[in-house]
Amino acid sequence: MQKKGELEEKMMYNTFNMGIGMVIALDQKDAEMAVEVLRAAGEKAYVIGETIKADEKGVELC
Repeated sequence: MQKKGELEEKMMYNTFNMGIGMVIALDQKDAEMAVEVLRAAGEKAYVIGETIKADEKGVELC
């Protein structure tokens, strides 16, 4: 896709999620059940993070 579209690597990361796939954001108490349901449906599912209130610094990418 990158070659066909003649896109720079930076643009690929800005445009596409580059490997995570679909993300579902939901309450932490529902996470394990959601993973179980998705796996039972034949999907690969993982808890990949959490949302937290940011401080004055803003967003921190890890």
